[in-house]
Amino acid sequence: MRNRFGLKDLVLLVIVVATLGSVWMSMVQEDRRWKEIDAVARRVQALEQGQARVQSTLDGAGFGDLSKRLGDLGARLSDALERGVVAAGPGSGTSGSARDTSWAVPGVTIEWQGAYVFDSDPAAAPGMVRGGSFTEAFNAQPSTIVPLVYKDVYGAYVFERITEYMAEWDPRTLKPRGVLASAWQYAPDGSWLRVRLRDEARFSDGAPVTADDVIWTYQWTMNPQVQAERPRSLLDFIDRIDRIDAKTVEFRFNKVLFTNLSAAMGTFPILPKHFYEKFTPTQYNQATGLVMGSGPFKLAALDPEGQWAPGQDVRLVRNEMYWGPKPVYDELRFKVVRDDLARATAFNNGECDLTTPSSAQFARLRERADWLANNEAHMWYNIRGGYNFIGWNCGMRNARPTIFADKRVRRAMTMLLDRELIRDQLFEGLARVATGPFNQTTAQANPEIKPWPYDLEGARRLLEEAGWTLKPGRDVRTNDKGEELAFEFTYSSGSEVTEKLGKYLKDQCAKIGVRVGVRVMDWSVFMQTVDDRDYDAMTMGWSPTSPESDPNQVWHSRYIENQGDNFVQWANAEADAIIESGRRELDAEARMKQWHRLHAILHDEQPYTFLVERPWLRLVSKRVGNFVEYRNGFRYGEFFMRSGGARPVN
Repeated sequence: MRNRFGLKDLVLLVIVVATLGSVWMSMVQEDRRWKEIDAVARRVQALEQGQARVQSTLDGAGFGDLSKRLGDLGARLSDALERGVVAAGPGSGTSGSARDTSWAVPGVTIEWQGAYVFDSDPAAAPGMVRGGSFTEAFNAQPSTIVPLVYKDVYGAYVFERITEYMAEWDPRTLKPRGVLASAWQYAPDGSWLRVRLRDEARFSDGAPVTADDVIWTYQWTMNPQVQAERPRSLLDFIDRIDRIDAKTVEFRFNKVLFTNLSAAMGTFPILPKHFYEKFTPTQYNQATGLVMGSGPFKLAALDPEGQWAPGQDVRLVRNEMYWGPKPVYDELRFKVVRDDLARATAFNNGECDLTTPSSAQFARLRERADWLANNEAHMWYNIRGGYNFIGWNCGMRNARPTIFADKRVRRAMTMLLDRELIRDQLFEGLARVATGPFNQTTAQANPEIKPWPYDLEGARRLLEEAGWTLKPGRDVRTNDKGEELAFEFTYSSGSEVTEKLGKYLKDQCAKIGVRVGVRVMDWSVFMQTVDDRDYDAMTMGWSPTSPESDPNQVWHSRYIENQGDNFVQWANAEADAIIESGRRELDAEARMKQWHRLHAILHDEQPYTFLVERPWLRLVSKRVGNFVEYRNGFRYGEFFMRSGGARPVN
C-alpha cells in the first residue's frame, strides 16, 4: 500500500528539519561551540526516532536524497557523542576551553589550526554578487586531470579545485596551515607526525573524510602499479601511516628531513577510499577525468563510463556539500586555446575571464587605456613563478649517448645564447636572467653564482675541446668519426615565445657550426616524448610549489627511471650525496650551504640552460571581483562574478 503524507508527518518533518538546521548552523559558524552536549544528545535521539517513521514517507514523496543526508548527519552526530568529542564549527578543536585532546600524545605540543576561512572574503568585497560562471583559458591541453598520475601543471590546476590536502602554505605567511587537518603534533626528534582531521570535513557525496581515506590514498600513491612517480618521489621518507582512531593518523618516518611535516600533509590530496577502491591500477592510470574529493568544487558530471576527455572544456560546479567556505559563484570552467594570439582574442571577445598571456601581449595590453577600462593586467613574483629553461638530454637516446652527455657541449650551448637579449626581446624585459634552479630572492640560491656570459668565441673553444672541429669548407662541425654536430630541438606548439626561442637557438648554433632541426608537437604528445626521453633538447618551464624547493624530485639520479622528473637523465654522484644530506639537515643555515653547493654544481654542469626567472602574468576581466595577488598565486574560491562571467563557447 502506498504511504500517505499526512498532517502529522508534515509536522514531524518540520520539527526534524528545524532541529537539524539549528545544529548545522552552529557547526559552520566559526568560533562558536555547540550547545551543551546533553541538548545535542536529545536532538540526535529525537532525530533517530523520527527518521525511521519519516523514511518511507520521504522516499515516496521524492525526498530520498534529503532523507539520506539527514541520516548521514545524524550518524555523524552520534559518532561524535560516542567519542566524547565536543563538536565545534569549522575551527573544530581550535577555540574555547574544551578542546578534545584524547587523540594526542601526552606531553607533545599540539599545533591547533584555526577555522578554515577565506583569506579575502568575497562577501566583504565591494560590489559582491552571487552566482555566475568563471572561465580560465589554458595555453596547453592536459592529457589527464586525475590526481597522482597527472602529467602537468594544467591537470593539477583542475584536480586541486576538487580535492584537498591535509595542509597548505598560508598565502600570506608561507607557513604550513591546516586544511583537512584541524591539529597536529610533530615529534621533537622528527620521527613521527600525528594529524587530527577536521570533524566536519567530508567528500562531495557527503561521506566523512576519515583516517582510512588518508591511509588508503598513501598506499595507493606508493603502489608501484600506479603511475604516480611524481608524488612518490617526494614520499620516500615515510615508513608507514598508522590509524589512531577514525579521525587521527600517525606518520612514521624512516628518515628525518626538513620537508617531513609539509610534505607528509601537502604532497598527496586525500581521496575517498569508498569511491576509488573499486578501480584497478590500470583503470586508474588510463583514466582522464576520474576526480572526486572534498574540495569547494566538483565535476559537473562524474561518470566513470563517460569521463571528461582531452579536447573538452572542464566544467566544475560548486560543491554544495562543501564543509568549508563555499565559493559565491556557481561554475568554474577551464578551456584550452593553444595559440597565443587566439587565446588573447578569445579573452578580448569575452570567451574567458582569465588567461596567461605572452610577455609581448602583456606589455602591449597594459599600455592601452581602452583595454584597461574593462580588464586588469596582473604581474607579480610568487613562489610558483618558476623559471624557463632548455633541457639537454644528458643520457641515452636510441641506445646511444646524445651529444649532450659531454658537459662542455652543454656549457657551449648556454654561452652561445644571449640571455639578456632573450629576456628583453622574448620576454619584453618582464623577467630576470636565471642562474640555476633556485629563485634568486630566496636563501636557497647561491649569491656568488653569476650567469654564464654570452660568449660565442668561448663556446667555439669548448666544442673544440670536446672534439668537434670545423674543417675548412664545411658548415657543420664533425668529430674524429666524421659524425656531424647536430641535434633536434623539441617543443610544444602554440607559444610565440617558444617559437622565437627555437629560431634564435637554430640561428646561433649555425654561427659556430652546429646544425639544429626543429620538432614541434602538441603538448600532450610533447609530454609523453619527454617521459620517454625521446629527444635531444627541449624547452619548457618549471614551477615550485613550496617556499623552499626540494631538489630531490628533479635532480637526483634515481628519478631518471620510471618516467621520473629527472627527464634530462643527468647523473652526478656528488649532487646525489648533497641532495640526500641536505634533505636530512634540519638546521636551515647549514642546509642553505648544501643547496649553495648544489647550485654551483648545476651551474658548472649545465644540464639545463636556465633562461629566465619569470613573474606570473595574468589577464583578468573586470567581470571578476576580489582577485588577490598572494605569495603563492591566487585563490579560485575567493572570486565573485560581477556580470555572470564569460560566455561559454563550445
